[in-house]
Amino acid sequence: MELNFRKLWTVLGVACLSANLAAAPASSSGSSSSSTQMSNTDQSMMASGLMYAGPQLGEDATGISLGADYILWQVVQEGLEFTAGNVYPTGTNAALQGGTNFPKFRLLNGFKVHGQVTIAECDDVDLFLQYIWLQRSSGTNSGTGATTVYPLMIIDFDDSISSSDSVSSWASSFKTSYNVIDLEMGRLTSIAKDSFSLRPFWGIRGVWNNHTWVASWVGTVSGTQSITYSLNSYQNTSGAGVRGGFDLAWQFFANSEYFGGLKIIGMTALSGVYGRTYVNTLTGQAPTASQTNTGGQVFYSNRTSLNRMVPVVDLSIGLSWNMSFGGERDNDYNVEIHALWDTQSWIGYGRHFTAFWAPRGPQNLTVQGFTIGAELAF
Repeated sequence: MELNFRKLWTVLGVACLSANLAAAPASSSGSSSSSTQMSNTDQSMMASGLMYAGPQLGEDATGISLGADYILWQVVQEGLEFTAGNVYPTGTNAALQGGTNFPKFRLLNGFKVHGQVTIAECDDVDLFLQYIWLQRSSGTNSGTGATTVYPLMIIDFDDSISSSDSVSSWASSFKTSYNVIDLEMGRLTSIAKDSFSLRPFWGIRGVWNNHTWVASWVGTVSGTQSITYSLNSYQNTSGAGVRGGFDLAWQFFANSEYFGGLKIIGMTALSGVYGRTYVNTLTGQAPTASQTNTGGQVFYSNRTSLNRMVPVVDLSIGLSWNMSFGGERDNDYNVEIHALWDTQSWIGYGRHFTAFWAPRGPQNLTVQGFTIGAELAF
């Protein structure tokens, strides 16, 4: 019985070996075909430029990307409410609902310029540098007042309103100088069969920003003659800090010949900018021509200076399309165009009222708007 089993195992072994030898040419042929197919797929992926942060280019590529964006952003500083409408003295019921007046926050033109170098020897780690600049332009709001329009900058500490306090006309403007530079190190990672890509990064953000708030109003306080009051507040913030986040890209039709380069892109990042902020505040009183004293009066001049940390949250989302071209395999260059909605929230950034006699807490600065640009990789 034992001998029969040994014979059976021998027969099975010979049969398996024969079958493998017979199938070897076919398997070799199939492997060659599969290899050829894979090579074609790789070439297709390289030619379609799947990645927003770094397209797959040929071996002769330098790994350098250069880009420029046109930005149309709005800078909004909270906490600059200057006058309020339909404010009634104590003991009087408000008949109507009023509004609050603040500077006009215009859409500002600007640009981004950025460059990226991918280091193949460091497992495709990349270095990214970007500079953001916005137009230095003022936006001004102005209007007429009434007996129920009140200047918020002189509200009494006990919140009492005098019936003789009112504004007949007012004006308020806000001017910004916005400069931001980001230096990052990241690495592109593809998941979900190259339909979804993720690029984690970390680096440094540097800023040097100036903001000037000018406000004035003509009116009466405590029954005195009509006088023009003015406020001029200048804030400078400069510093640098750590920044980290993710670039995201989701490709709609990864295998499409015509729409393979279309994708949704986005970015999220968190920064902590540490630096110096100083605020110069000047308030004055300019008498009207009917008064004998024409020299005016500066009744408040102060400077506040402090070191602090400002958190900054960046978010963006939009569409991108790219295409590779050049060379035998159409993978020597890659051009990418994109359209984004960007927003930045500078938490507790505004300190214009810090040095004032009725100080308010720090207020958020919001930067938001459209970005349109292109990038060339080679």
